[in-house]
Amino acid sequence: MKKQLPKLLLLLTLTTSLFQSFGQNIEVKGKVIDKKDASSVPGATVMLLHPKDSTFYKFSSSKSDGTFLIKGAEEGDYLLQISFIGYASYFKPLTLSANQNPLDIGSINISAKKEVLKTVEVVEEMVPVIINGDTVEYNADAFKTQPEANVGDLLKKLPGVEVDKDGTVKAQGEEVKKVLIDGKEFFGDDTKLATENLPADMVKKVQIYDDFSETSKITGIDDGDRTKTINLKVKKDRKKGLFGNVTVGGGATANATGNIDDERELYNGKFNINKFKEGMQLSTLGMLNNVNKQGFSYRDYINFSGGAGNAFRGGRNSNNNTGVPLGGNNNEGFTKTTAGGINLNYDLTKSINLSSSYFYNQSEKDILSTTERQYIADRDNFNSNQTDWEDQFSGNHIMNLKYKQKIDSTQDLTVKGNVSYAEGDNLSNTDNINTSPEGAFLSSSNSSNKSDGNNLDFNGSLVYGKRFKKKGRSLVTNLSIGNTVNEKQYNIENANTFFDSLTSSNYTSSIVQSQNENNDQLNYSGKISVTEPIGKRKYLELNYKRSNYNNNYQKEFYDIPTPGTEIFNQGLSLDYDNSFVYDNYGVSAKINSDKSNITVGASAQRSDLDGKIASTNFSLRRVQWNILPRVKWNYRFSKSTRLNFNYRSNVQEPSLEQLQPSLDNSNPLNLYQGNPDLKTEYSHRATIRLMSFNQFSFTNVFAMVNAVYTENKITNSQTLDSRFVQTTTPVNVDNDFFLNSYLYFGSPIRPIKAKVNIGVNSSFFRNIVFVNTKENIVKRFNNGIDFSIENRKKDVVDAKIGTKFNLNKTSYSQDDNLDQDYLSTEYYAELLIELSKTWTISTDVEYTTYSSNQFNNNPAIPIWKAYISKRFLKGNSGLLKLSIYDILNKNVGINRTSEANYIQDQRITTLSRYIMLSFTYKIRRFGGKKKKSR
Repeated sequence: MKKQLPKLLLLLTLTTSLFQSFGQNIEVKGKVIDKKDASSVPGATVMLLHPKDSTFYKFSSSKSDGTFLIKGAEEGDYLLQISFIGYASYFKPLTLSANQNPLDIGSINISAKKEVLKTVEVVEEMVPVIINGDTVEYNADAFKTQPEANVGDLLKKLPGVEVDKDGTVKAQGEEVKKVLIDGKEFFGDDTKLATENLPADMVKKVQIYDDFSETSKITGIDDGDRTKTINLKVKKDRKKGLFGNVTVGGGATANATGNIDDERELYNGKFNINKFKEGMQLSTLGMLNNVNKQGFSYRDYINFSGGAGNAFRGGRNSNNNTGVPLGGNNNEGFTKTTAGGINLNYDLTKSINLSSSYFYNQSEKDILSTTERQYIADRDNFNSNQTDWEDQFSGNHIMNLKYKQKIDSTQDLTVKGNVSYAEGDNLSNTDNINTSPEGAFLSSSNSSNKSDGNNLDFNGSLVYGKRFKKKGRSLVTNLSIGNTVNEKQYNIENANTFFDSLTSSNYTSSIVQSQNENNDQLNYSGKISVTEPIGKRKYLELNYKRSNYNNNYQKEFYDIPTPGTEIFNQGLSLDYDNSFVYDNYGVSAKINSDKSNITVGASAQRSDLDGKIASTNFSLRRVQWNILPRVKWNYRFSKSTRLNFNYRSNVQEPSLEQLQPSLDNSNPLNLYQGNPDLKTEYSHRATIRLMSFNQFSFTNVFAMVNAVYTENKITNSQTLDSRFVQTTTPVNVDNDFFLNSYLYFGSPIRPIKAKVNIGVNSSFFRNIVFVNTKENIVKRFNNGIDFSIENRKKDVVDAKIGTKFNLNKTSYSQDDNLDQDYLSTEYYAELLIELSKTWTISTDVEYTTYSSNQFNNNPAIPIWKAYISKRFLKGNSGLLKLSIYDILNKNVGINRTSEANYIQDQRITTLSRYIMLSFTYKIRRFGGKKKKSR
């Protein structure tokens, strides 16, 4: 840490050069009163605007007595605006001077709109921020963005909103789960597709709120389940027209001397075209590139593959995957992507809406990686060095359909359907060598494998709700069904060499096999819940849910002694059927008030596991009852400060694969032995969150603590023999504990016209692992800090600088010589300068260092990027941009991870320095007329 202090001091010193010096701190005060009866007007929004373009500068709100105070203003000319629902906005030019501080403008009379409509022309007003109940609404035109900016660029400008590099959006400290367009879905619930593809200048207002659950919308009773949502209100003239962007670009990699390397030519194309009209939204998007930009996010991938459990992955001991490469990381080899989709929202009638979308993504990826891993044994470490080369291909189709109908004032119906099809193939070659800490040879393996497969998935759901005459009495039913068919084929060639300590010589065993795998799943569930009022804002809910999960799994192994000859291997082949049936009987009480809503309940759950392994004549039937309590409490201190507490319990049955007693030796270096005596996991999870957002000072705080305690936790007991062959068996342990906490603080520093962001993330794991039958209590700590500072006034210069620290420590109860720790530190800076109305330059730098006692090579990697762009053509509809990525040619993928029994360092050869020239054309054809702007 001492080595990092000089760099940190240098970082803090550099921040002062990014921002202007201290200015005058002028206060503006006054009082808002009703012109008609001279009564005070509390809650009115009072703002200072820049007179040239009416963009937002500072604002406050009137108190209960109508008085207001705006702090921290600088000298200059401004436009004072006062707005309140039901009243006409008031405007007054102001000149602020240090000679008159504070400036008292006295009482200001505002009039009801109905009195003004008779004599004044109605014009469109620019109110930057309005607080309406639990909704924070931003006027998009009050926050300056580049003409070619997307929605994500606009969100970065809004107070209390963050957009991470991976496209994740956080509002008021919480992650945004849905982005809607005029209240309608856009390509499902993936926020990244909306923020990165839609143009910013289509947006009139950005509304941020906590959306109610489907059940709450039907019953009208707040059940405490909320989803952070952004709704993009489209400008009126954009609701009837054609708009979007088309980008094409080309370039090449550059070698160490800076010359163009013709061996790797690069291209990048992207488009998004939207056609909106009354009652219809039609959007298309697509991309084609070989610069590691993916067409979908992780959430897309999970949806495409039918859920996390079916994410197109190999089995436990599979030698390779036909998995779909997850996107968005420039440090994962070399990727070519082709993607495209269409989204349609259509109002069939005033009470019926139809939403549908189709998306296709194709990815080709080449990966070359080296992995250094240290395993933890009972007395010492074992070292493993591995080199992998993979050639992956995947293609994914996904279709969504949603039908929503308001049958009448008391009945609602929602039907959803999802169909996805994925196919892929994988060719890989792996060389691995295992040695003792002294470097003595233990074993090695060489494998050359090929696989291909496909996955067809369907999911459907129906929600029907009925409200009765008695207020609070309601009935809600939920039905869902899912079916997945997954097929894979493998061709395996493995050569494993072991050291024989008795003869002091090596011997080799080889495996040449073909494998066929079929994994079919059929799942369905139904739930009915009845809510009955039992007092003023008090409700009782009774519900019953039945879920059935059926799985038929077959994997056939065929030995190939000579080319063209296949012999069925009965000992390795696996064929099983199993079903999990859950019957859940629940009761809960809900108590709501103006500031609080609490739900207390419990359910009795009957779990029925019925399984049979045909290949080993093993069958199992287990029936178990569990009581599962839950508590949920939301408390609102004010409009912008809330506390949320959530406790729930759940059970996790062991899988049939974990219970089967036979030995799986399909991978000779990784054997697996099931355990029929496993018990069911029982977990308790408690989460508490505090969110505070001051819409006037723009200070926001978000804190979270999450704890999980698990009884009968299923963990793996592992043994390593002298040949480095690992045998794994699942066992139950108690006192498994996990604790995670997070704190975010963001606030402006008005004297230097900056904003500071501080994030602290800490986690603690207490696990029990068995290495060579010896119990080890493992404690792992992960602590991270992210500090950044940026300027607030971004008209000409947009600058940000910061640092991230991440420290991982792992300790073992048996031997502190096995303890592990590693530190990664990142310094980053971003700078954008508007040279003129048509010229822009920008650059950003990331400098990452790694430190660890376990590895000799701890690199420092600087990544420097730069861009220059020129806008031209009529209305600045054309953009020419020159980009240089990784100017210093230092990029390499590094993944360092720490698990209970090993620590590893992975290096991936990836796309480094390249130059690209791109052209973007902005399409804007609208049918409406713009209103006057004031």
